Amino acid sequence: MSIRSALKIASFAVVALVAAGGLAAGDYVYREGTSVPCGINDDDLNNSPAAFYSPEDGPFPGDGWTKWIDYDLSAWWITDIPVETVMISVAEGVTLEAWWIKGGYPMTNETVIVTHGYGSSRRDYNALLPSAMLAKAGFNVLLVDQRDTGNSTCVDGRHSAGQEESDDFAEVAAWLTAEKGLDPSEIGMFGVSGGAIAAAILPAKTQDVSAFAMEATVFDFAETARKEVEFQGFPPSLWTLADIAARIRGINLNKTSIPAGIDAAGERPLLLLHGTLDQRLAYEGAVKFRDYAESVGVNVTLETFEGSDHTEGMLRETDRYAAALIDFFDGALRKSK
Repeated sequence: MSIRSALKIASFAVVALVAAGGLAAGDYVYREGTSVPCGINDDDLNNSPAAFYSPEDGPFPGDGWTKWIDYDLSAWWITDIPVETVMISVAEGVTLEAWWIKGGYPMTNETVIVTHGYGSSRRDYNALLPSAMLAKAGFNVLLVDQRDTGNSTCVDGRHSAGQEESDDFAEVAAWLTAEKGLDPSEIGMFGVSGGAIAAAILPAKTQDVSAFAMEATVFDFAETARKEVEFQGFPPSLWTLADIAARIRGINLNKTSIPAGIDAAGERPLLLLHGTLDQRLAYEGAVKFRDYAESVGVNVTLETFEGSDHTEGMLRETDRYAAALIDFFDGALRKSK
């Protein structure tokens, strides 16, 4: 073998090793970055519609959150509205657990499906608080644990960036029509943070939901994923390798894009609620979302909470937040009554 041939073989070997190492790193970032607890976080164990609290160390790490420790949310506890635990089969071997909060049912049918953010469950205060806002205004609320969280089925302990989750919520809406006798015109959806991604995609998956509200949503998933990778302590450039690793595993985290969800909304209205100082999911994403929706003729409203961090608007301006949420679903689901 010539020296030139040997050098070529050595070069290929180095490239192969680097590529393999890069994919291994990407796979690690994918696994770590999409990991969610198949269970309930310790600081949420005692939360329920009847009594819920902000976490003992603050809702999120970092300066500025300590003021919400032991914050009194008791005015929003649901103590006089019937609450039932229900199980909803959404796919073979996958069952979601939810609270069916009967704010008006069976006298009134208007219902909002509510779901939590990434890495939490329906017991998180920032899913329970908006649920209480809606229930106390007479809406029925179906507050759902996503797959791989809370008491729902643990499939693989991964969040699919709204892809499988939105498929599940299409089935949840179908369950409401079949089991509770609701018309699609009476069903809305509200998602928080990671759950907002599922809500943004959902219009492309079903016609059984007529209005969509989102707290701290995103528009460009790849850009958001890079920032999330950085938030979790990895170089943001590793997101590309993580995406490749996910596809090798047969998972496309952007199979149905958020713009595709917006396009599919048609005449169904959208509400965005977002804090300008959100450190987790930048406010800019909500502006881009709104601008795109307006450009394709979708009815969209952006409710801005000046000076609020991630999901903090519902704590800093609770009454205004409640009014925005209630007015939106009032107009969308009760417009013909």
